[in-house]
Amino acid sequence: MYLTPEIKTALRKKRGVLNLTKGEAADKLGINRLTYGRLERPTRNEKVRQSTYERITEWLAKDY
Repeated sequence: MYLTPEIKTALRKKRGVLNLTKGEAADKLGINRLTYGRLERPTRNEKVRQSTYERITEWLAKDY
């Protein structure tokens, strides 16, 4: 699965709203900090495992 630009933007926005570092956001998602950093890059289409995609979308939907 690929992360859309909208999902990448949502990741950055939510991390900013919660005032989290990339490492803290990665911990909340249960993924490696370096992996999280790659996911936020707007210029790359990142292919992720389905389990990672599900964690990201669940985290983004939480508290909405």
